[in-house]
Amino acid sequence: MSSPSPSFAVVHLFSTGSYSRKQGLLQVGILSLHRGQSMLKEWFINPEVEFGRSAYQQSKISKEQAKNAETWAEQKEEIQAYLSTFTHVFYFQERHEQAWLKHHVVAYMDHPPVLADLALLSSYFLPHLNLMEMADLVALSSAAQKKPASLPMHGALAALHDQLYRLIEVLLQNIASTPENEQGQPTLFMQLLSQVLALGSLHTASAWRALLVATESVEAMESPNMAWLTPPATVETPVLPFHLRSLFTKWLPTVPEAPTVKPRPDILPPNNKNIQDALQAWYHRYDLPERYPQMQYSLFCNKAIAGKGTFAAEAGTGTGKTMGYLIAAAELLRLNPGRKVVVATATKNLQEQIVQGEIPRLRFKEGLHAHLRPAIVKGKNNYLCLSALLNIYDELVVQGKGYIKEGLSWLYLVMRVYYTQGEIEEIPQNIRAVLPDTSRLLAEANAQEVCVPQLCHEPAKCTYARHMELAYAADIIVTNHHKLLQFPPKLTELIKHCIIDEADQFPDNARHALSTGFNLGMLEARLLRPLLGTNMRKGFLDVVGDRVLKGFETETALLVMDEIDSIYRDCQTVKESSDRLQALPIPNGEQRWQEDVSFEEKGRWVTRNYSADIEQTLQELRTAIQFVAGKLERIHKFLKKPDDKTYGRLETYREKAAEFADTLQKITSDFPSRKWIHVLEKGSQYWAVSKVPYYLQYEMETLQQAYPSLLFTSATLYVASSTQYFRNQLGRAEPFDKEIRQLSPFNYEQQEQVQAVVPAFIPCFDYKMPPAEKQAWHQTAMETLLKCIVALNGRTLVLFTSRRDMDAAYNWLHTRLPAYDIELLRQEGTSLWEIRRFRQEEHSVLLGLDRMWSGVDFPGVTLSQVIVFRLPNPSISNPLVAHRKEVEGGMFWGKFYYPASQHKLRQGFGRLVRREKDKGAFVILDSRVVHSSTMNHFRTELPVEIVPFQTENELQTWLLEDLLPSLKLYSEWERRQVSLNPSVEP
Repeated sequence: MSSPSPSFAVVHLFSTGSYSRKQGLLQVGILSLHRGQSMLKEWFINPEVEFGRSAYQQSKISKEQAKNAETWAEQKEEIQAYLSTFTHVFYFQERHEQAWLKHHVVAYMDHPPVLADLALLSSYFLPHLNLMEMADLVALSSAAQKKPASLPMHGALAALHDQLYRLIEVLLQNIASTPENEQGQPTLFMQLLSQVLALGSLHTASAWRALLVATESVEAMESPNMAWLTPPATVETPVLPFHLRSLFTKWLPTVPEAPTVKPRPDILPPNNKNIQDALQAWYHRYDLPERYPQMQYSLFCNKAIAGKGTFAAEAGTGTGKTMGYLIAAAELLRLNPGRKVVVATATKNLQEQIVQGEIPRLRFKEGLHAHLRPAIVKGKNNYLCLSALLNIYDELVVQGKGYIKEGLSWLYLVMRVYYTQGEIEEIPQNIRAVLPDTSRLLAEANAQEVCVPQLCHEPAKCTYARHMELAYAADIIVTNHHKLLQFPPKLTELIKHCIIDEADQFPDNARHALSTGFNLGMLEARLLRPLLGTNMRKGFLDVVGDRVLKGFETETALLVMDEIDSIYRDCQTVKESSDRLQALPIPNGEQRWQEDVSFEEKGRWVTRNYSADIEQTLQELRTAIQFVAGKLERIHKFLKKPDDKTYGRLETYREKAAEFADTLQKITSDFPSRKWIHVLEKGSQYWAVSKVPYYLQYEMETLQQAYPSLLFTSATLYVASSTQYFRNQLGRAEPFDKEIRQLSPFNYEQQEQVQAVVPAFIPCFDYKMPPAEKQAWHQTAMETLLKCIVALNGRTLVLFTSRRDMDAAYNWLHTRLPAYDIELLRQEGTSLWEIRRFRQEEHSVLLGLDRMWSGVDFPGVTLSQVIVFRLPNPSISNPLVAHRKEVEGGMFWGKFYYPASQHKLRQGFGRLVRREKDKGAFVILDSRVVHSSTMNHFRTELPVEIVPFQTENELQTWLLEDLLPSLKLYSEWERRQVSLNPSVEP
């Protein structure tokens, strides 16, 4: 029986919430794509449950309209019958839609269509667009934007239609798969996709197969615009596009031609009028009011950047810090052609804001700085190695040793080369989840890990080298704190002016950048698995052995095989040593090697120290890896053939083994030490060791010598009205050459922007409290947290100091918040999706730690309340804190501990008000701030007074009668008809 002709549709749906019995469907829309017969059909559905504002805002379906519609049971047969007329249906996974579609809409169909997720395909084929939500598709689609706002289903289907064709266009773009570009030949991406799909059965990778079928059938589909389409080729071509290397190289960045200007030896410093005129021109260009604090800050930055010495400047929220120092830098560069300024930040967000937002606003046509040339410099580990990528292709596809998901992972990395010029800084979670081999291939093709410069035959075609060329040609170089300390001398020599933004995070980032690390995962991914192989893939040692037995004389073959057998034994020793370290009864997490470990043994608690065991095991591990390196070198000498890349890889693996052994030698060479912190990190199935510098004095002196003009700046440099804590972290004894503190122009108290409160009735936290008391504390804290969130209908960021607390709060809240139609989000990894979702969904709450305390902004109504779950006291078990306590003795508490906690609380407070009109509440759920004399230092660090509430009634009265009216949310509260005293049971 012949297969039916392909037929295609896009589908979208709206629901009242996540897929569960307590929620229901609101609407299903299907747009058929048959050419000349395109048709939109939609069904309104009675969800048979109550739903809130969030569902209405998305669907624009009122409760009355939903109530009058037929139920799913009444319309199921009709909807499923229509769906069965299509062979392939495309959708965009957003929030709950995938579960509803798969488990409800097409469930139990006799002949369901193939479902293909356009969100996954978009992340795969268009990685540079970062499309996460339907709103992103609608913003890209001119057809969707023409639809009435009152009909979001129509806009969504139009956007899906456009996005499908945007993906088809990727496959059909005219990139020849052979240099001759013969007539009828498939395009490159069509051919590569066909090749990797041929590695597996027809039942795997359904989304990619659906897109390939749609591309092959494009002439039969309704297109938004047929002008650009080229019908796909139907003839077969050779398996290997042998010119892939030249294509990859063409996709890398090139430096635009510009005359080289040699900088004058002396500096022509901009005067105050230059800075004032430049800022005035910028204000006028964008119709902005003059900002006196920004002007004063920019004038100081000018003196610092054009002068000599080390300077510090705090610019409070609302000052306009970033543009303030960029104006000063731009004026210096305008008056001194050929000079370079480097700006180093802690976060990728700020780097992108500078390069994609602020600098383009400086480069307006006919402006003073129209010819400013910026470049971002990232670490080598953010880029792919093209040679490694080609080797993977040869092994997986040409030799046919891979399976389909490996092939798809490889092709995804090719798309990264094409669209992001080989950058791999952030891989979407949906790609990692569906294609888990991506992480392994990233390790095998990561420029930092696999690139051996002395073995590279084509350095000019290196991804990292091409990106670095942009930096050498730029005027303003933007980088991160880590990379600043690792710039090649050739680049550092060209730069004399350095601005370190988010400087309060620089000391910790500097320690991380200057540390030496080794972990089991790296060893396995970059040496053991490639050499030994896996269940799915033959190891490189076996490949070499097979070729030796076939192509070499018996004596040489026997010598090589003996060495290979010996390497297998050494690798077994490596595994055994690793297992012994993993088996040590040391708790998961980070700790110094010399820390005592307490555990229960034979019914009683004992304390032991395992530093000697750690040292001995690492020494055994290093010795075994050294043996592997030596034996690989001997095999290479036996078999060396300069033109044979198989044997050339022997030298790469030898270099990698020698590097691992050298790293272990550096880590273990000087333990124990006051100068270094030796850290062991353990997980359930992994471990890592590192050596972190404690003192930064020498590195800071080196930095000052490299950059005669050095400016540290941040929104929070001061603690207790002094930069002493920041200087202590840097190891700097003397004051800065000059410093300034530009306070925030926001008058928090007079303008009643922020009200800071603490529910003093919550029991004081004590990590030594008995389990019953701890449970009582947790229950009261959770109930109070819920009240605050419900009162503001979301709009809340909750900051934690430990993942354990955050996860416990998430588990407690996620069964309760759906009743109030408040979306619960939790920080996961980089949390890009959660951050964007929180910004877009006003009625949501985001739980976060670490980076959420600083470096992430949520201006406007999406954030009206910041809640600190526990005071941010540094953990004594943290390796750096423990080492400080040991080294500093009695000075530790006043010099580091208390200032660190004060500083972090200021950072958390700064998340709340980002613009002049922002208002909100700053709630501290830790009652120790008012009850404990050792916590009083927190109260003096905030720009507003902390008001304690002694009873739950006081808190509730403040929420309803003070806070909500001040935020103009009381009328919303009345409409919601909810209670602050619900049953706390789920």
